[in-house]
Amino acid sequence: MLGGVMRKCAEVLHDPEVLDFFVDSIQRCCPKSRKQTMGEVTVTRAFIENFSGDQVRFLAEAFRHPGDHAGQFSTGYRFPFGGVGVITPFNFPIEIPVLQMMGALFMGNKPSVKPDQRTSFPLEQWMRMLHYCGLPKEDMDLIHCNGPVYEQILKKGDAR
Repeated sequence: MLGGVMRKCAEVLHDPEVLDFFVDSIQRCCPKSRKQTMGEVTVTRAFIENFSGDQVRFLAEAFRHPGDHAGQFSTGYRFPFGGVGVITPFNFPIEIPVLQMMGALFMGNKPSVKPDQRTSFPLEQWMRMLHYCGLPKEDMDLIHCNGPVYEQILKKGDAR
């Protein structure tokens, strides 16, 4: 399901009007040039494209590597933590939060995302785009608050 949502998001982000909307949104709240801002959105779009289709499923696969001696090996299993907190900086209002929150979501966690209060508008709009592209609204939370309030939420919710 998430691969399909990512495919739809990548498709939507190839619309010049949508791309410009996110570039303008970032520039309205963050001191960046148009070139820097366009780079942030296109890097994020490339990440989204990379996880279209089956790539999300392959991300979560386990691995096993042979060791140096007969019978020796290393095995890794990936399990979700559950609730996770994502706290992001002001200077990359789309790129850093999207890469972190989507990575958490891809691995089966429920991210609670707290962007910097000064630059939260672009990320709120990004999440609205995710919902438009098919992401269930209950899969992720976005919160607008200050640091101490969010700290209490994370502690109370036993987030990681």
